[in-house]
Amino acid sequence: MPLDDAGRPGVLRLRPRVAEIKGVLLNGWMRFLRERFGAEPVARAIETLGPEDQRLLASVFLPSSWYRYDALHGLRRLTRLLAPPADRNLAVEIGRAMAHQAFTGVYRPLLKTDPIKQIEQFAATADFFFRETRTLETEVLDASSCIVRHVYQEGARPTRAICASIMGFWGQTLELAGASTVESEHPRCAAQGGSVCEYAFRWQN
Repeated sequence: MPLDDAGRPGVLRLRPRVAEIKGVLLNGWMRFLRERFGAEPVARAIETLGPEDQRLLASVFLPSSWYRYDALHGLRRLTRLLAPPADRNLAVEIGRAMAHQAFTGVYRPLLKTDPIKQIEQFAATADFFFRETRTLETEVLDASSCIVRHVYQEGARPTRAICASIMGFWGQTLELAGASTVESEHPRCAAQGGSVCEYAFRWQN
């Protein structure tokens, strides 16, 4: 029987799970912002954010460490300060930068040399970089197309910008695995009230 803090029989209360993301992806986003807008403008923009965002974004993310999923929203607030509203492709570029940071560095062994083999590893790859945020499913349609589905858990609802960055992330991953002329669509979106995001990819071998 579980005991309370005083050693008496009580009710066991489990600590709620917290959605997390690995630091290497956050570093990819920050590196993209500094390369696109300059280190000094990024530093000045961070100083205008709230205290919690400042503490998070002014520090260096350790590539192999876990950070709260909310860090993505802090980075998005920083990005909105730097980017013009009309730059709709920026989120996709950020996702591509995060994948490039992950798979061309210390985690390069996770990259396959064949797009289909890479897709078969997408779920394991997602679990490596994200924790307690979503369940990933893949469906290979043929030798040059697939569907990727993200089923989100409580506490990890995406925004449309995050969805776009995810689409860029998997698209860049496919390119690094050997796919060319990758095209993508986002026919179902959890940011619009559902629990599933669906991404469709097509490419040339």
